[in-house]
Amino acid sequence: MTKRTTLLLALGIGAGVWACSEAGSREEAGTRTLALADDSDPMEHITYLSSDAMKGRNSPSAQFDEAAKYVTDRLVKYGLKGPNEGDANGAYAQTFTQSSFAENSLAGASPHDEAAHARTFGTSLFERSFYLHERMEPEAFRVIAGKSGRGENASFSDVRSAAVDAAGNTHNVLGLLEGTGAKKQEVIVVMAHLDHIGTTSSGQVNNGADDNASGSGTILAAVPALAQAKANGELNRSVLFVWTAAEEDGLVGSKYFVDHPIAGVGLGDIVGVINSDMVGRWDAQRISVIDKKSDGTTSYLAGLLTQANAKLAAPFERINHDINQYARRQDGASFYDKGEDVLFLFEGLSNPAGGGDLNPDYHAPGDDVSKILDDNNGDKPRKVRDLVIELVKLASNR
Repeated sequence: MTKRTTLLLALGIGAGVWACSEAGSREEAGTRTLALADDSDPMEHITYLSSDAMKGRNSPSAQFDEAAKYVTDRLVKYGLKGPNEGDANGAYAQTFTQSSFAENSLAGASPHDEAAHARTFGTSLFERSFYLHERMEPEAFRVIAGKSGRGENASFSDVRSAAVDAAGNTHNVLGLLEGTGAKKQEVIVVMAHLDHIGTTSSGQVNNGADDNASGSGTILAAVPALAQAKANGELNRSVLFVWTAAEEDGLVGSKYFVDHPIAGVGLGDIVGVINSDMVGRWDAQRISVIDKKSDGTTSYLAGLLTQANAKLAAPFERINHDINQYARRQDGASFYDKGEDVLFLFEGLSNPAGGGDLNPDYHAPGDDVSKILDDNNGDKPRKVRDLVIELVKLASNR
């Protein structure tokens, strides 16, 4: 989950080109080929993604690329389609350039309308990074063009040079499980952010086991069962899995996704979004959710959540609605803004009955897989996996 901040991001190396190969065909450097039973266990994925070797999965970085390849290999293995043909990083990727604002690049632009800048740049002026639109707010263009020395004759390239402090390529990971029914053109999005915040200034690894290896690993563990559901003809609508980049830097990957729909999956085709973020910690009896739409009405997914929970062998005893203050700090917000129905699944605040604080390891080196094991032995991520599977089946066939 992202933290709002005024700091600029010093971006690392750009994403390299990576190829997708069938998992199980060979051992990749740093990647352990998993058996089917392991593929269905979110703890296997969480352990890998939050290992010290991943160095906190900062976006962009070589370690984020390795995490993306790990996910992609399993999408290939279970027959999911790479829906973004023509992308330089392959059809399972949606590549974009992530940038940070040059210091004072917008000084003098008025008004300093955060919402306007969010529409213009793809993220808020007060977040750490963004992607740059060619359709810039005219006042911002004028101010930055002046700084470029080109004035009214400035090109977009001039403005980019004046506005951007650093930039690098990164990518969302996408996998499409096509439905087999009459409504297969309609799409349920199941998502989690794959990135975390890298290392501390002293070199400690922020492993991000809960934030958000837990959400990423949980939805990845749901893929085998849902692929089997498709093979059984049990999915009327299609399911698009999305692992976003640069969530920690201002929901940049999800904003890029909704502003640049991939071919064949327009926003009008999306009929529900399930976002899984920080679902590992505390006890296995409770989960927190946001099930309201941006206009304050209840999403249809709220009713499906109740039905899905009842289908579990050991349902969650408490579904808390105690995280509304985080509605704008998770990738679902990018979809709220487009009018989509979103269900946000979260691990819950410190009070078992609802409320309290985030766990003290949030955005710190202590966010390690051992904490999940200590809290619930991995039973909570496994239960969330089962909840997601039931939710997707219900949403696909309602």
